[in-house]
Amino acid sequence: MLTFSLSPLRAAFACIFVVVSVSNSLAQSANLLNTYELVQDGVNNSRQLPVPKGPTSIPQTMTFFFNKNGSTDEGIYFEKLKSELSVTFSFDDQPYNNVPQHVTGMTFGAASGASSTHVRSVPVVNTNYYFEDTARTIFTAHPQGPAGKGVNLLMNAGLQVFLSAKPLLAADAPKTDTSRYYYGKLRLQFNKPVRDPVISFIGLGATTNFGNKRLGFATELELQTPSVALTKLSGSEEMQIDMSKKKVLHSKTPITGNCGSGAACGSVLVKGSQITTLVFNVYLRPDGGPGVWGTEKVSNSGDMWHITVSLPEQ
Repeated sequence: MLTFSLSPLRAAFACIFVVVSVSNSLAQSANLLNTYELVQDGVNNSRQLPVPKGPTSIPQTMTFFFNKNGSTDEGIYFEKLKSELSVTFSFDDQPYNNVPQHVTGMTFGAASGASSTHVRSVPVVNTNYYFEDTARTIFTAHPQGPAGKGVNLLMNAGLQVFLSAKPLLAADAPKTDTSRYYYGKLRLQFNKPVRDPVISFIGLGATTNFGNKRLGFATELELQTPSVALTKLSGSEEMQIDMSKKKVLHSKTPITGNCGSGAACGSVLVKGSQITTLVFNVYLRPDGGPGVWGTEKVSNSGDMWHITVSLPEQ
């Protein structure tokens, strides 16, 4: 009678299975794109509590949290970094320094709508984006993608910025689409050198409507920091990076305030290493519509938008 044993064969297959499993695990681990992100979920808070309300032009500091596989929408497990990494947002060189009710032309923590002449006071850091990005195409967390993934608008906190149109109303400034008004500088200061930060802009654009005559206007930014360039990772058609790779522009008319229909929204990679400071010149540009900046009785218009930052694991 001929007999044989399968034990050596089974052992060989088992060894192969173990090797393949280990290889797959290592490959999956290598493919994880971890991120550092700004969060404000009540447990992990990038902005120290209590979060103040605006309007204010006082610099705001936010700390980053580690997010394993944060490049995807599955990455929602935030941890404190072993060595604190933060970014401070500040304004300087503002030409409009005597704006009624909120002092400066650019502020944190403000929006239109408190009254006909006063802006609304809101927390300087929040997730009130008025947009859900349900198609997952607009915002990207990691420089290597995937595009449209990794930024969770329910958890990734943004700093709320407001550019008041009051100075332009007071000056009866021209509203042609070739007009552009300088509001000052927005500075991002990291507490230690970083590489390849991703900046997401949410809601660059606003509109007024008086007597069914609309005027749209949008914030545009120009990077002043040398030796770094901007690349659009994802976003709406309205958000455009110019040929110099230094300008974040609104490309369409009419301009509105909704990411899904007329505002410029998206994520921009700042390509570079050893970055400690990023400085943007900030402008407000009208779209040439037939409307007005505001009226004597209704003068609280402006462009309200958010900014948040993510980093690849450093």
